[in-house]
Amino acid sequence: MKILLLNFCHFLKSKALVLFLLASYTVLGQGNFNLPAGTTKDKIRFELSNNLIIIPVFVNGVELSFILDTGVGSTIIFSVDNKKSLELKNASKIYLRGLGDDEPVEAIKSLKNELKIGKTTSTAHTIYLVLDESINFSPRMGFPVHGIIGYDFFKDFVLDINYIKKVIKINKPDSYKYRKCKKCYETVLDFKNQNKRPFFSAKYKSEKGLIDINLLLDSGSGSSLWLFENQKKGIKVSDNSFRDFLGKGFNGDIYGARTKIKELHIGNFMLKDVTTSFPDSIYIKGISINDRQGSLGGGVLRRFNIIMDYPNKKISFKRNSFFEKPFYYNMSGLTIQHVGFVFSKDYNEKDRFYIGLNEIVNKKTVQFTNDFILQPKYEISDVRSGSPADEVGLQEGDIILEINGRKAYTYKLSTLNDLFYFEEGKKIRLKIKRAGVDMRFEFYLKKVI
Repeated sequence: MKILLLNFCHFLKSKALVLFLLASYTVLGQGNFNLPAGTTKDKIRFELSNNLIIIPVFVNGVELSFILDTGVGSTIIFSVDNKKSLELKNASKIYLRGLGDDEPVEAIKSLKNELKIGKTTSTAHTIYLVLDESINFSPRMGFPVHGIIGYDFFKDFVLDINYIKKVIKINKPDSYKYRKCKKCYETVLDFKNQNKRPFFSAKYKSEKGLIDINLLLDSGSGSSLWLFENQKKGIKVSDNSFRDFLGKGFNGDIYGARTKIKELHIGNFMLKDVTTSFPDSIYIKGISINDRQGSLGGGVLRRFNIIMDYPNKKISFKRNSFFEKPFYYNMSGLTIQHVGFVFSKDYNEKDRFYIGLNEIVNKKTVQFTNDFILQPKYEISDVRSGSPADEVGLQEGDIILEINGRKAYTYKLSTLNDLFYFEEGKKIRLKIKRAGVDMRFEFYLKKVI
């Protein structure tokens, strides 16, 4: 049995979703992306959901949605609505092993595929298709997300990422010219030992003062900051913290502490009261905490417009209008996911969701007859112990029917989750279905940190 250990150690979250894969193997021979002859630049639009950049990627002619992720070295597909519609070339079965002692996960390694992102094309692309259907981003995102792409795309271009306009400008390295920018901070990207993941230096304020930290740059993480406890460097969880479910890992759930640090310094930029996660030590086995002290995720990155320059191993930060916004966290204790659809007689033209036989294409509902429509169904997937939701008796598996008097299916999942983040003392009224019985609960959002 051939077992492949993927070359990244990565946390990927959509506020609660984490993917942790342990690194020790480098995938070689990947095809390059190229712009058409005579073209030096291109521009693509992206969706920003839960601080993650979602881009359209055509794989052998089939359009899929991928997370653009600096934390990964290989192109990986986790779920496809209709696998029969996706043809993967030169495929062979392999096994991927992640964190923990579980059995390896069955996967397909496929060579010489064609990928297109905007006008760019890679004609000899290696793809890994994970066959375990439980590894799926879509339920936590509320719309289809099929995979992740990182180094394979970043390595060939200078990417100008505008989080406000949701636009990425793609530039050929040899024709790109940096503009003078007094308000920008430019620093080096460190690809350790020919690794495919970028690291950079920052500082965080602890009880011992400002501490230099080496962070993985991780645009595939929806969280703001992950830190690993390190007694020598003085990195530790503050007393003002709470234990939380941090997400679903490659081989199981991940838990740890959630808190806020006083200051995070990126060059001359200072961010205050940054929400920070400290995973339990069992989940970071294999990581040298002396070489790496954590990961910087989308919750911080979205506060800047960024020039990502892998070819020249550097990055430029320029603060945007998100910079001054406070760092929030879930004050309800609920994690909610999308678990399919239900029929409804309600109808709203702007909320329509066009669906093929096996594929969700765009919005929120689909009309099957003149009388019924298919609407998204939301389920509680986790309840934090001791949280306001836990104290009133809400449980994992409860189906949410209404929230504050409004039908749950009228919300996008990201908008529904946002209700739990912003306003301490806000009253939340839920109508849920449990074992076929409708029940009502109410609680108030409460700060923990």
